[in-house]
Amino acid sequence: MLSVMEKTTNRTKRIGVRVHEDVFNRLRQFSMNEEKTIGEWCSERLTELAWGFVTPFAKALLAEIAASQDITVQLLFAIATQGRLTREKVTEITAAAHEAKFEEAEELLKCAYNRTGRVHLPISYSAAKGERR
Repeated sequence: MLSVMEKTTNRTKRIGVRVHEDVFNRLRQFSMNEEKTIGEWCSERLTELAWGFVTPFAKALLAEIAASQDITVQLLFAIATQGRLTREKVTEITAAAHEAKFEEAEELLKCAYNRTGRVHLPISYSAAKGERR
């Protein structure tokens, strides 16, 4: 996780927190799983949080949600404009959504961290035909 980021030994600020014993035990277990002291482990997690690090699981989950939403909207658009769907059209829409899902997840995360508000991913007739935006 933090190994991707440059580790620094020039730490000059200190943070102290109090937690319940059960929370402390969980944090200690997490740190032991990574063969780190609890202080090192907590420092890395706080640094990741401060710089907007997203876990691979969270990014994959967001990508799947984005793909599902895209598929739903594209299918509804295709039904509304073409009246019916062929198996090939459904396959085309699904494949296009899955191809773009990680890119769309990145865009959603950028907007969330920059606090730019709602993401606008336009739906167009060409997108419903399977062409990407």
